[in-house]
Amino acid sequence: MDNILRINPHGGIVIRDSLVIDGHEDGLVRVVSHVHSDHTKYLGRSARKATKIIGTPVTLEWLNLLGYRINESILHPLRYGERIRLGCGEVLLVKAYHIPGTAQVVCEDDEGLRIVYTSDFKKPGTYTPVVNADIVVTDAVYGNPSFRRVFDDYIDIVLVDLVKELLSKGPVWIHGYYGKTQEVMMLLRKEGIDAPFIMDYKQYALTKALEKHGFKIGDYHQESSPEADAIIKDGWYIFFTHFFKNRENGVGNHIKLSGWEFRSPLRRLGHHWWLVAFSDHSDFQGLITYIQLARPKAVVVNSKRSTDGELFTNYLTKKLGVKAYLLP
Repeated sequence: MDNILRINPHGGIVIRDSLVIDGHEDGLVRVVSHVHSDHTKYLGRSARKATKIIGTPVTLEWLNLLGYRINESILHPLRYGERIRLGCGEVLLVKAYHIPGTAQVVCEDDEGLRIVYTSDFKKPGTYTPVVNADIVVTDAVYGNPSFRRVFDDYIDIVLVDLVKELLSKGPVWIHGYYGKTQEVMMLLRKEGIDAPFIMDYKQYALTKALEKHGFKIGDYHQESSPEADAIIKDGWYIFFTHFFKNRENGVGNHIKLSGWEFRSPLRRLGHHWWLVAFSDHSDFQGLITYIQLARPKAVVVNSKRSTDGELFTNYLTKKLGVKAYLLP
């Protein structure tokens, strides 16, 4: 498989030595599937040595806001469904339901061999399109069969109901990773929650960029602005901040969003703290469902971004009868 596809030591997926996905190789075109840090390794090096950097318009703009300095001359925005001709054949990006801007990467050569990198995703077949492929490359983030969330189908309702209940008592603070918080903003608006949103500078900048690309967020304000100060004084709002910024100030209730919770959709961490098992990744069953629907001839599991990758690979081979390889 080395002459077609390999995975380099930091997890970059190299296709026909002309394209690297979510990793770096000197002199190659790079695709960034989304902005999470495990998918942007050595991006500074790619900014200096890649011939081109491809991503969705949202992803490329977010990279700049997150501090990556890339010369615009090598940036190539590619919308979902658009194609570009490269040395490995035709490349197109397909939506993945993960965080805004996330893309699956499809490479098809002149002989019709199709390789699909799923990137991170959830809800395959309903929200994330499943792409039929000869070779599927995936990151088994939840590769252990015990990593199953039986409540995935209704976790959105759990989160929305909790926010509504806590808002009746005062302000609510939501702590999550970049992208996941924006996903939650859109979910809350969709479900009719109209409390004003307040956010720190970086969350605000990312959200502002989303609206340029057609996403609707509604009433939101940057922390410390006059508008935000007045809303905070009024005492009814939702404050969005990063997962690791606890921002404990004795005001309101706090919700932490975590994918590493499999026992219960919701649990209390303390008097004013809650944890909701809201993940932007498929659990074990979601990974299996994608592969069953894609019906590939082979699956490559990326060990650098997988948990229990060997166990997952063996499951594919022994239980599903799929040729599966753990690389590198």
